[in-house]
Amino acid sequence: MTSLHSSQSLLSALVHRVERVMLGPMRSDVRYNVWVETIAALLFGIFWAVVVGFMPVILRKMGATESHLAVYVVFMSLGLLFTPVTAFIFQRYNIIKVSTWIWVFGRSMFLLTPFVATNVNLFMVCLGIFWICETVPSPGYVRLLEQLYPDELRGRIMSFVRIGMTLMILLMTPVAGWLLDQVSFVYILPAMSVIGWLASAVFARLRTVTPAPTADQAVNMPRTSRLPLRQIMGEIGRNRPFMVFLALNVLFGCGTLIGSPLYAVVQVNRLEMNYTEVGYLNLVQSITWLLGFFFWGRITDRRGPIWVLVISMLCGAMLPFGFMVAQSAWWLVPAFIGQGLLLGGFDLGFTNTAIAIADRKRLEVYFAAVHMVSGARGILVPLLTPILIAAHVTETAIFAVGGVLIVISAGMAYWIRIPAPQEPHTQGTE
Repeated sequence: MTSLHSSQSLLSALVHRVERVMLGPMRSDVRYNVWVETIAALLFGIFWAVVVGFMPVILRKMGATESHLAVYVVFMSLGLLFTPVTAFIFQRYNIIKVSTWIWVFGRSMFLLTPFVATNVNLFMVCLGIFWICETVPSPGYVRLLEQLYPDELRGRIMSFVRIGMTLMILLMTPVAGWLLDQVSFVYILPAMSVIGWLASAVFARLRTVTPAPTADQAVNMPRTSRLPLRQIMGEIGRNRPFMVFLALNVLFGCGTLIGSPLYAVVQVNRLEMNYTEVGYLNLVQSITWLLGFFFWGRITDRRGPIWVLVISMLCGAMLPFGFMVAQSAWWLVPAFIGQGLLLGGFDLGFTNTAIAIADRKRLEVYFAAVHMVSGARGILVPLLTPILIAAHVTETAIFAVGGVLIVISAGMAYWIRIPAPQEPHTQGTE
């Protein structure tokens, strides 16, 4: 009992040490949410490492065609089209409860794996339902963050939670690759469904520390569900830097998505990789993803979000160019390093750049436009890939076009100028 007590004391001391170094002093209610969300993120990291990290390769080994893989990429963006509707729902119902039940339903689809594993089309239906349920609550999560954490701590807490999730992905990825080589995915995916439920159940224990807007306050807030597309585009059209930002977002998305249905084809058919080798590459990606969290923030503070956006986008160009020339799994190592750096930096640079050049009073309108553009792009572009393949366009040409589009979009980002913050007007001062 004494050794158990000392081990618990040591663990508690370590937790408090990490908390002090990375987050600083916090109220008890905020601390509770930090650790609840971190535990949920750790569980989701296990789920992500197996399900998201290996699904394209699982599909290809099942016999999925380029068209199936293109549709799978479309599924990952399909839920974004529903974000104005869910934003409207979350203004009226409890965000945590609604999100939890949507996620539980979507992740339950993997319980059906033993019954649909021999039919790619049926399995694709399950994946479509999963991805819609996984992405639909995203506007609610953004709004929820305002109710969970104070402004002065929110950025550090978000990074802390993501570091925990990425660490778990890093640890689980090689294990998942080995397991998939030893045990059929038919048995592993239902187990991941249970892990996904546990992550949702822990997330459901979060407690808001700042009140949501009241019904009277909500009347005066812009609601994306009440704004017609014409009004949204009219607002965006008056902001030329943001129009350029949307254009580069489209180009960048085209560059990353045009070759994405072919990555698993190259890994399985050209390079004949097994799950363990794919796991090692995903491990490299996770390591650079994690390390990126420790320097992207410093670059943002010193040089601004544009620099993070440009550098991370150029890192992302390494992925299509790497697959274009790959002759073995080793040739893909730089590509996955670049992808890991992109995952860590792009979200930070993209979000902060959008906020800096948008009208701060109309952020919901601007991000509604971003979601709609991203959703439409994510649906249309991957479907172009099997058409190009049917027209005898080579994989090499498709990857080359994707890489060039990413480089061009990075150049467009470099020329965006963030307006200087306006000095508050004062009177009666020397």
